[in-house]
Amino acid sequence: MIALHPRARRVLLPLLLCAAGSLALSAQAAAPTTAPAAPSLAKVQALISSASHGRAVAQSIFAGPGGLTGAVVTYKDAPNAPPSVIWVNDDASALLVGKLIGPKGEDLDKQAAQKVGLLLAPAQALAAAAQPATKAIMVGSKGPVLTAFVDPNCIFCHLLYQQLEPLLAKGTLRARFVVVAVVKRSSFGKAAAILGAKNPAAALQQDQQAFDPKTEEGGIKPDAAPSKALTDLISANNALMSKAGGDGTPMLLFCSKDGSVQQLEGLPRDVNTLLAEMTSGPAPACGG
Repeated sequence: MIALHPRARRVLLPLLLCAAGSLALSAQAAAPTTAPAAPSLAKVQALISSASHGRAVAQSIFAGPGGLTGAVVTYKDAPNAPPSVIWVNDDASALLVGKLIGPKGEDLDKQAAQKVGLLLAPAQALAAAAQPATKAIMVGSKGPVLTAFVDPNCIFCHLLYQQLEPLLAKGTLRARFVVVAVVKRSSFGKAAAILGAKNPAAALQQDQQAFDPKTEEGGIKPDAAPSKALTDLISANNALMSKAGGDGTPMLLFCSKDGSVQQLEGLPRDVNTLLAEMTSGPAPACGG
């Protein structure tokens, strides 16, 4: 050990202490900060109750993206309305209500609702759509299966049908049409006329071939007095689309080459591009 002159020790010691203090401060500044604890259900409920003037109730909470906390909410004045998801910031001082969009444009509200069981995941929706109870209309003989929820009066469903026809005729694609009635009052009677026909595929084709783009009306004559069985069937198909988070028609489900089941809403920009993404499996409902 090097011996220091007493005077040198008196000079260096304060410098060393100062340096040590600086290092300690630097280490303290570099130390990771602890993330704030997620708010409790009681704290979230207090915020939601205050913000909604006692109307909304937080039934449960779950971890969300970016430090947010999701809350499953019901409403006292709308007991029959389905629960919804809203977001709370890290200290439960503010609510975020509305669409939460991810970095790739994904609907994080819908993903969260699927995660907590408020909505069907795409694979679940596809499995349900393929059940005999939906009376889905299968068109085509070969290729992967595209499941489409369609309304007889939906102009975008009509455009989709036109784009799919050549692919169905070539045998490069099959389509499973689940008929719903959500666009107009006349949709229900037309859906009943299609599903109640001896040949539903031919009735759907008739509706599409005589479709009037100007009035956005399907060409089939509505069933003015549908049976209870048809009424229940169409109502169940409507409910299935709603449970899958469908906001409008067409709503599409298909098996992707990445092994997942994908859900799209609206008319695809390019049907051939969509077809290139599709495969016949692994879900049996996609033709596997």
